[in-house]
Amino acid sequence: MKKIFVLSIIPMLMVVGCAKEPGKELPPPSPESYTVVLDPTSSTLTGEDSNSEITVSLKAKEDESITYDVKIGYPCYLKTVQGTNYQEIIMKNGGYFKSASSYKVSRILCDIYGGKGINYTVHNTADGSGTALEYHESSVTPTYPEDDGFVYEYEVEANEWSVRNNSMNKPAFYSVTIVFEVE
Repeated sequence: MKKIFVLSIIPMLMVVGCAKEPGKELPPPSPESYTVVLDPTSSTLTGEDSNSEITVSLKAKEDESITYDVKIGYPCYLKTVQGTNYQEIIMKNGGYFKSASSYKVSRILCDIYGGKGINYTVHNTADGSGTALEYHESSVTPTYPEDDGFVYEYEVEANEWSVRNNSMNKPAFYSVTIVFEVE
């Protein structure tokens, strides 16, 4: 019995040991950039699974007259972490966030619960086609570092993008920050 256990754990350790490291930090965004944040409050989600696509209009931190629209695909829902006041956006298999505005996005920052790893992909297409973008380290402090929070940055450099869950694992987002330019 012990031999079977040892033999079955070796492949699992190889997979964990081969996880790709994040790329180095990206250079700072342009000073003319605007930022919007999709978080549990701005998402308009509830504790129940969403059953249709939702579009939310987010106001830029730098100028509230500028907005950026994001579509939230279903099923997604809000979860409060037991014993805390932390709220997370949980994205189930097939769920997504994607661009609904046409501004050029330079990067996306995902502030996530990292205890289960990265269970989503980021693309510079709205439909999630093409190769997933590489994730990079970030100088941004996670919202809840004490809850295994991590921030990863993705260089988009396109007018459309998407964050998608195509697995049975459910990523938990504290926030998604979109950095864009108004041309």
